Amino acid sequence: MKIFRYFVFVLLMAILLSGCYIKLHEENGLETRFDDDDMVFILKSDADAIELLIDKTIDFSTVLVPDGYLKIVKYINENTLIALARGTKMNQGEEILRIEGLKEKGLIASIKIWNALDIYHESNGTEPELLGDFTGDGQVEGFDFIAFAQSYGNALGSPGYEASHDMSSLENPASKAFSGIWAKIYSQEGVPDGKIDGPDFIVFANNYGFANPYLGTWTFTGAIDYDSSSFGQVNATGNGTATIESLNYNLTGNVTMSFEADYEDESGNPLHSEMTTTINNVSFDFDNLVMTIDATVDDPTGSGSTYDVRLRGALRTDGNAVYAEVPSGDIYLLNPERKIGTWSGSKE
Repeated sequence: MKIFRYFVFVLLMAILLSGCYIKLHEENGLETRFDDDDMVFILKSDADAIELLIDKTIDFSTVLVPDGYLKIVKYINENTLIALARGTKMNQGEEILRIEGLKEKGLIASIKIWNALDIYHESNGTEPELLGDFTGDGQVEGFDFIAFAQSYGNALGSPGYEASHDMSSLENPASKAFSGIWAKIYSQEGVPDGKIDGPDFIVFANNYGFANPYLGTWTFTGAIDYDSSSFGQVNATGNGTATIESLNYNLTGNVTMSFEADYEDESGNPLHSEMTTTINNVSFDFDNLVMTIDATVDDPTGSGSTYDVRLRGALRTDGNAVYAEVPSGDIYLLNPERKIGTWSGSKE
């Protein structure tokens, strides 16, 4: 679930700069009014991102926006660049900006307004990606915004240009190419246009506050049916949970699995046990929508032995919809690798 923090990040950068379907409108999309000593900007049409260039150095503390907006304020030579976006569309008639003490309309050097139409494009065959997660921690948050704001307004060839932030363009925008758990997330890059501006800000603001949908608590069930050299024919069913906390998909701590097992003792007598065992050294991997889990399992009989296991299964897809669940997959014992059972899993 997207958790959008209702506050505004303000980043002032004294930096010298060189030199879905998205429409760009210039100049005529904002109405300016005066409220005492303040200049107020009112939207004349819906918008997803706005950029103004003021022909004056403005104190960043005088640039005010409503709660829920992301705001970038940068100095370009002796001008002030202001860029605004938020996770949902900015609506016609809304006051989106107030600059305290600005009294001259003639100081507005340029206005750019971008409006994105939410069109779902077909996936290009790649797995979905959480665009805007520049730190790689599986979430789009404040540190990602700091990095994005530093590069905003830069173009290819300038020192501040960062290729990973050039995610979209007017002609070939980034898209929400997957539905299911990815439906509201820009998850497929567009074609870079060599500059970091409004189309890129639309993508970032939309994804701000989202976490990678694969993060969270997963519930697993499994069944084992194999001929063990130690225990003879083993039949077992079990269940457990695991929480993926960061994008490296490694867990903190161990996982406890409870299960029931039917097997034979050394004399061939049938036994039935209800046991728990510890699963440690757990790691997850998502590659081309295939979920792989590697782990070490303690022998539940208390022998002190451990077993390296691997669970592998494809995430469920339905057309372009991707779901955080594995309807069924295979369980393997390693060293040597052999299939011993099946499993399923889904994120709560």
